[in-house]
Amino acid sequence: MKKLIIISLFYCMGAWSLHAQSFQEVLEEGSGKLKVYYYPIEPFIYQDEIGNLLGIEKEMMDSYLRFVEKKYSIKLFVEWEQVPTFDSVFEYVKKSKIPAFGVSVISKTDERSKLVGFSYSYMPDVSVFITHLSVPFLDNGTSLKNHIDGYEAATISSTTYKTDLDELSRSHDLHLNYVDVPNDEDIIRLVSRNREMVGYVGLPFYVIEIGKGNPVKRHSKFQVKRDGYRFIYQRERGWEESVKNYFESYLYRAEADKIIRRYLGNDYSELIWGLAGDNVSDRADEIAFLNKEKEIQSQSLMASERQKELQWTIIISVSISLVFVVVLVILLVRSNKIRERDNLLLTEKGDQLQELLAELNRSKDELSHQRLLLQKKNKELTHLNKQKDDLIGIVAHDLKSPINQMNGLITILGFKSEKWDKEEIDIFEKLESSNLHLKELVERILDLESIQKKSLNYKFSTVDMADTLKETISEFEEKAQSKNISIDFSRVTNGKSVMVDSFFLKQVFENLLSNALKFSPFKSQVFVGTESHHEYHHVYIEDQGPGISEKDKMKLFTKYMTLSAKPTGDESSTGLGLSIVKKYVEEMNGSVWCESEFGKGAKFIVAFPKI
Repeated sequence: MKKLIIISLFYCMGAWSLHAQSFQEVLEEGSGKLKVYYYPIEPFIYQDEIGNLLGIEKEMMDSYLRFVEKKYSIKLFVEWEQVPTFDSVFEYVKKSKIPAFGVSVISKTDERSKLVGFSYSYMPDVSVFITHLSVPFLDNGTSLKNHIDGYEAATISSTTYKTDLDELSRSHDLHLNYVDVPNDEDIIRLVSRNREMVGYVGLPFYVIEIGKGNPVKRHSKFQVKRDGYRFIYQRERGWEESVKNYFESYLYRAEADKIIRRYLGNDYSELIWGLAGDNVSDRADEIAFLNKEKEIQSQSLMASERQKELQWTIIISVSISLVFVVVLVILLVRSNKIRERDNLLLTEKGDQLQELLAELNRSKDELSHQRLLLQKKNKELTHLNKQKDDLIGIVAHDLKSPINQMNGLITILGFKSEKWDKEEIDIFEKLESSNLHLKELVERILDLESIQKKSLNYKFSTVDMADTLKETISEFEEKAQSKNISIDFSRVTNGKSVMVDSFFLKQVFENLLSNALKFSPFKSQVFVGTESHHEYHHVYIEDQGPGISEKDKMKLFTKYMTLSAKPTGDESSTGLGLSIVKKYVEEMNGSVWCESEFGKGAKFIVAFPKI
């Protein structure tokens, strides 16, 4: 939902000044006053039953304010006030005579960029095209034209949802009749109740609403991906640097993901990020999302069935009570007039009961239809999962053994290398390198499959990360010398004890150090060190390689992803190492992230709670 909160900032000098206050003036005064205008949209910004403000962006704005107060040693006073409509929000920002921020599910567009500055993206922006559950799956322009031409389209004016519908109509010559509504929930509610209505909604709202049992269908062929939800601010007030510093800070990295997961759940958060990736993983992520949809809708169906059973129990109880009342009335009432009146009452109750039974039968028919649709989808997903399992079976049982045999033959062949000329030696080295790469790829796939099946057996114990780190560095000295790279680990200090599995911790360090050497130029340095921040011990591995672009950062820890930067020594890359690192670290209650500016190297940080 492209709604927005306005933050007006001004300061006091004894009494509060009325002129516009820049960030520099706040620094000089040591304090400033902020007024936050917002339009409610759950779960991003909303009030609970007793009037407390909650939501993803409410907590993220609080995190930003804490960061500014601590970093710049100032005091900020905040007042929140709700605005009447979303359409009025940008006008408030444009005409504001005091600094203004917007922090409510804002998409970046060229037109908006002319008015305000944009922060880094904190969450993917994916618009989902939905119809009623009864509409067949739409996968091309012909199916759109055949099934939804002339339908009504629920949308919100002045949002990218309206832009997406306009583009869909123009591209496929559709004649849609727009119905304007105030928010995403209303779009989903109308589409779920009307078989001839369509619309675009944000992916987070779709995930939440299908969990409530709304009979809507997502058509992935026509979903629209943008470059993410962002905060906005007035450029001329000088707050740009504080926003940039916050989004690059440890506080943002430590809190943002936890806030989003708290409101959307772990599974939904990962799926949303996955579906926002490039086409390389779209198929796998789409399968995962379909499985999650099936699970959610099945749970909703079971809840609906339990509700129907409860209704039947109530009806039976009411019926027994009615019978008892009728018998009692017959025994007590003596006159014909009273009996006639009672008979009329019984007739009315019987009619009401019949109407209720008819409604329950209609609900039962609709439930049966939904069950059939779910069974069909489950059959399709089962087939796709079987294909995937068959492929993994081939890798595990048919590829690993011959690869090991080839490795042994290559080793034997190497004993004769003293008699070869330079060309033969080059061919042998390439053969040996290719076989090692193939072996690594198979082992990576098998490792990742074990993680996904949760078949790993973690054995937690107290480990000093410095000891494991030094052991790992010693094993990579030869590889570093081959590229004339020096590893500086003078900042590695003992006493960084954490509760982890020592074997898998070493796997994490091996992956990160291998990547650093792989992407470092010849005659460069790799820096390894340990630090302590708040309640966490950190290990960092920093190289002087090409760095990581903003586009690559969004898919950095996604499996099978290869980045735009290339290894400096023609090394191979499977695209699995970082995804395995993330799984290992998170399952051992830690966090991993990357700090990088394109062209200036990359720094990977692993953090675990202190003990």
